[in-house]
Amino acid sequence: MEIYCANPLTREYLGPTNADPDPLEEGAWLIPAHAYTDAPPDAPTGQAAQRSEDGSAWQLVNDQRGTVYSTATGAAQQHTELGELPDGLTSEPRPSADYQWTGSTWALDAELQAANLLALQASLCTQIDGAADTARAQVAGDPLRAVEYQLAASEAQAFKAAGYPPEEVPRTVAAWVMGDRTAQQAADSILVEAAQYNEALYLLRETRLGAKDLVRQAMAANNVEQAQNIAAETIASIEAAVAGIGNNA
Repeated sequence: MEIYCANPLTREYLGPTNADPDPLEEGAWLIPAHAYTDAPPDAPTGQAAQRSEDGSAWQLVNDQRGTVYSTATGAAQQHTELGELPDGLTSEPRPSADYQWTGSTWALDAELQAANLLALQASLCTQIDGAADTARAQVAGDPLRAVEYQLAASEAQAFKAAGYPPEEVPRTVAAWVMGDRTAQQAADSILVEAAQYNEALYLLRETRLGAKDLVRQAMAANNVEQAQNIAAETIASIEAAVAGIGNNA
């Protein structure tokens, strides 16, 4: 005899099985707990068969188990219970962060969209500033290293302007006199590196400010992808621009 089993906790239909005959009573069958002789109805998509709480009949209930979404944040989560979704959850994914739940569906919120665009613009500009700050630190090292570079460049320039007098070699220049390198060569090397360092700083400033302006223009025109591409390309160009300069050499 075929019988139909339900989960003892959720009462969800599990499937059919065969009952064993009752050895004490001919023609009778042993029906275990949570098994029934009546077949459940076929459950369409989005529903499941479940035994009623009193065990008297099968019923169809909503089945929205699986991935659902918070109506507050749009975040995905797993739902494991049969029945209607509790308040705060929906089976409808949030189209984007610009949408708010109305109680029955997601709707575009113009104010939220504008705030999100401003936040993205600020984030992209901050990323550009951060890349420039990192590149500047890679070139100069710590702040005291930058002061050292400036002092060396200043003394090397004064030494050069004085005609490289051998009896008046500045200490920062003398520290760079190594091996066959003369004081004049050391001073000239310092000035070449200082020029590269200064050019890198000019380039970083021009690139950083110019890119941030382009990002703002793109965002004002609602060209989000273009703004993101500008930021990414700028960060890559900043990193390439300082390779081999100063403390990166």
